[in-house]
Amino acid sequence: MAKKNTKEKIFDVSIDLFSQYGYDGVSIRQIAKEVGIKESSIYNHYQSKESILESILSYYINEMLKEEAPVMQPKENLNMDFDHFYKEGSDRFISKLSEEKMMKITRIFLVESYHNEKIKKFVKEAIIGYAINGWEDLFNLMKEMNFIKKDADIKQLAESFYYYGLFLLYEHFIINYPEDDEKFLKDFERRTTNHMKILFNSVKAENYEENNESPDKAIRLEEKKDYLKVENLVRDAFWNIYRPGAYEHYIVHNLRDDSSFIKDLAYVIEEDKDIIGHINYSKGHINLYKRNRYGVEIKLSDIKGEAIILGPIAIDPKCQNQGKGSELIRHTLSLAQEMGFPFVFVVGDENYYSRFGFESASKYNIYLEGTDTEDENPFFMIRIFENVFDEIDYDKGLFYNPKVFDVDEKDVDEFDKNFEYKEKRVQEGQLNMK
Repeated sequence: MAKKNTKEKIFDVSIDLFSQYGYDGVSIRQIAKEVGIKESSIYNHYQSKESILESILSYYINEMLKEEAPVMQPKENLNMDFDHFYKEGSDRFISKLSEEKMMKITRIFLVESYHNEKIKKFVKEAIIGYAINGWEDLFNLMKEMNFIKKDADIKQLAESFYYYGLFLLYEHFIINYPEDDEKFLKDFERRTTNHMKILFNSVKAENYEENNESPDKAIRLEEKKDYLKVENLVRDAFWNIYRPGAYEHYIVHNLRDDSSFIKDLAYVIEEDKDIIGHINYSKGHINLYKRNRYGVEIKLSDIKGEAIILGPIAIDPKCQNQGKGSELIRHTLSLAQEMGFPFVFVVGDENYYSRFGFESASKYNIYLEGTDTEDENPFFMIRIFENVFDEIDYDKGLFYNPKVFDVDEKDVDEFDKNFEYKEKRVQEGQLNMK
């Protein structure tokens, strides 16, 4: 498996100990003993016990903000029904909180907030203040859009929404500790959702349904009758973006007849009977390597599960920057997890895909074929559902795209004769500008 370095071991052991015995109840000596190193070695990685705590709190916030909740981008997402809008954010919060490490950190800062001034400030500013400000911004926007009553007290509404969920966290991690985490999360979702409905219905504008009317929209599996529309959509979305012209529509066309194609994850967004978005997944493969005593890399047997990759994904240029791509990605990632795929790869913008839980694959010593295995390669990312890599002793892995992704420009030009003429242009930002 991808072995943890000493700093990572110190970090994980500290989380375990702090969550069990409290911050003040754990010494540097105890941490070093659990890690299996000398006490003085801790200071090669952290200046103090306090700096370990600071790194744990930073990790928590960074993980929570990887997938930006709809409440933090309301202008893009308020076109969805409010119940669905709230559930989108709730599902992502619960999914992140359900991770064992995040559960332990939550207990740390809730318990320590009673007597640790640094953590009390962290909870007040980063946990409570940030969230309530987000809810206030949302409700102010909803008031402007006539979704809620003009006389609604925005601050009180935001606090009422957020404080109830915070109370349930305190109840679980302090009053009822220890209790079954999985049972708590299911109950948490039910209770906060019911609380949200009661509060929102009390301030909902009389004409809310009329103001919140949205187009007739469906996220559904791609059908044969969609093929040409989808290829035109993909062509338009990628034309002259990464290169003069586009290859992606040709890849989509060929994928459907390729053994790597995952038909059950090929989805479209249809709005008012027009297809405005499309997403594909396909199966590649990973080779794992382990260096022997002579430094020679030996190929290991395949890991369990399928190595799948997301893309191409395309949104009609007229409908971009409206959250449509996010809807497709979240919907299909959820399905991929239900189907038992342990992880998903993607090649793209790290700032965009990190909001869906993707992280650099180099964290797991996995690299894209043909790239520098000594660099981080942040554009090649992985979304982990089940960390199968911890079960394997390896040094490096290479992911290979399906062969159908390799295209010849002449073949693309010939395929393009089936479509309306579009001018190829060289422009700034393309991958192969000459």
